[in-house]
Parts: sequence; structure tokens; C-alpha cells
Amino acid sequence: MAYTITATPAAYSSAHDDLVYTVAFPEHTSDPVTYPNYKFIGDVYIGATLVARIKKVPDPVTAIGIFNVGQIVRNYLATVFNPGPGIVCQQMGDGVFSVQVTMHFGEEYAFSGIADLVVDSARVFFNNYNGRLVGVSSSLTSFSDKVASNRPARLQTLLTSSYNFISYLPSSTSAVNFIVTPTGGGSTYSTTFTPSGANVMQVLNISPVAINAAQAGTINASTQYYTVQIGSQIYYVDLTCENIYTVNTIHFLNQYGGFESKLFTKVSRKTIDITRKDFGKLPYTVDSAGLVTFKNSNGVYNENRSVYAVQFKEKLLLNTDNLSDSEYIWLKDLILSPMVYIEDGGYLFPCVITDNSYEEKKFINDEMTNLALNIEFGNQLNSQFR
Repeated sequence: MAYTITATPAAYSSAHDDLVYTVAFPEHTSDPVTYPNYKFIGDVYIGATLVARIKKVPDPVTAIGIFNVGQIVRNYLATVFNPGPGIVCQQMGDGVFSVQVTMHFGEEYAFSGIADLVVDSARVFFNNYNGRLVGVSSSLTSFSDKVASNRPARLQTLLTSSYNFISYLPSSTSAVNFIVTPTGGGSTYSTTFTPSGANVMQVLNISPVAINAAQAGTINASTQYYTVQIGSQIYYVDLTCENIYTVNTIHFLNQYGGFESKLFTKVSRKTIDITRKDFGKLPYTVDSAGLVTFKNSNGVYNENRSVYAVQFKEKLLLNTDNLSDSEYIWLKDLILSPMVYIEDGGYLFPCVITDNSYEEKKFINDEMTNLALNIEFGNQLNSQFR
């Protein structure tokens, strides 16, 4: 039996999980006299570039070489949120949503190494995460040529919304149908988009502003709701009109490595978290004549405690409408997301969710309830230094 790759990671494996390869060479591992100090060599190539070399002693029971390259591979993923104009506002491929890895295996014995005895085929790993799996090897498996999301088929937007994201995962470069059908007013818009490559995540902007930019008058003030067909899937988009509260839109990286949006339409509260730094001073001054004064000639008293720096962070408490059971399941992605943005005046500001727990509520247990979300803007601000 020759040097053999005996196991590789499953298709659509997550780069954030264990990526385990196993190899065997029983003719050599079973002969320690001819092949002393035997080790398997695993070279990790990202694209065509060698990025790491791993050496593994054979397992003492099975004599198998076991290579877990997950910690190496995930370093070569760097998600970027950079939506541009158009319906397809961002395409995320190699290095952003996925990474291509080729493993080259060799051996070392008697302190001499031989590389590239066997080379695996190139495999692509993705920027999804799995959580607890039931019956599948990757959470991304069932989303090929589909919208990569846990969201229910009905969502909300504002007539004036500039952004409302949803992500689609193509298996090829075949054209994908995109059809908008308004109800109550407006006109149908039909087009296709062509992915730049297989498994390149398509971030779509299905907001009224983006759709009307593609075809003027598709959605107007008389539109009650509209459907968006992406491939064979249809989503219903309700136009929300909130007369009392300021509507805040949150955009986030979901479980499957795409971006999507959620409106928080109910009461919001803004607070400021403040950190002050100060030092103590004597409340009086003594002049050259020995006179003690507590204030100046204009009646301004001396500082007894002097603040020399004030730093502050802005925080928001946001609230949704009442949620269905399926929306609670979907919004777990938001709470767990490492990339969250809030829309303000057409600009997208990074923020951090400060909640550390989440309950997937159910109607049968809690009746209709809403989600309250605490966020903190990502930048720390300063007032005047002294």
C-alpha cells in the first residue's frame, strides 16, 4: 500500500471548524529500523502559495498521520463589508467568503525530509459557522443556488430605505433570475444577474431605493408590498410606515457568511457611557505676600477636583415589532454576528452588540413578544483634554 490520503474535510466545510486530513503509509510506519524517527509532513498551500509546514508523528495506535489545519486556514479569511450601487451590491469570493486550500503530503525519517509524495485536490472552505449539526456535515450544504439565510420569507423595509440586504450562494456562473412584483402600485421589474464565479456569495440590495434606481417607478407610494424572486425563491417585502418612532436598520454578517438586514421599528433609547479621569488640587492659592485666596478677582473659585480627560461611548437600546417563532430563530444570527452595522443618514456605522445572552422565544410559551437589542458604537470618543 502506497502513501495514501485516507480522509479529507467534507464539502462546504467551515474554515472555523476542525479541518482534518488523515494519511497513511504502513510500509514505512511499521518499519522503524529502516525509517527511524518517522514523521508525516503536511504542507498547506493557499492558492499556489505555501503558507505552513506541519510535521506529525504517527498515531501510536493506528499509525495514521492526523493533520488539523483549521487554525491555519481561517487566518486567510478576511470578511469585508463594502456594498456598492446596484442590486448586486457586493460579490464575496476568495479570501473574503472562501479560501482555496491544497494539501501536499510527504515524510521525514532519519532527520531527512521528502515533500510532495502525494498531493490532494484543491478544496474550498467557507466563512460560515456550524453550531450544533444534525445529520449534515456543514450548515452551508443545503444553500447551494439558494438564498443563504435563516430568515422567514416575509420581511420589512421602508419606502425610503437605501439598503436591505439578502445573500445568494450560486454553484456556477449561470444567470440567476431576479424579479420584483409590486402590489397596490408600481410596475414589475425583471432582470438577471451573473455571478463572477461558483460559490461567490452574492450580496443583493432589495431596498426600494436600489430597485427604483434600476427601474424608476417600480415601487411607489401606493405600493402595499412587493415580492422579490431570486432564482426559484420568493420573498415578500412589506412596506412599513412608522409614524411615532425612529426606525433603525441593522445590517449583519449571518451564519452562512452573507449579509442581511433587520428593521427595529419601535422605541429606541440613546445613552452615553462616560469615563472621567481627574486629580485633586488644593482649593486655595497662596501669593508671594502669603495671602490665601479661594477665588480670583472675578469671583471664579479654584478647582478642588480637576477633570483632565472625558471619554464616552454612545449606546442604543433598540426594539423590534412583535416577532414570530421563525424570526426568533433567524435573529440568533444577529446576536452571534461578529460584524454589525447600523444605518444612519445613508451611512453604515460599525457597532457592537453588548447583550451576552439570547432566548429563542415561542408563541406557545410567551405569546407575542418583541426583541430588545443593546448596541454600542464601535468608536470611543473624547471630549476636550486638559
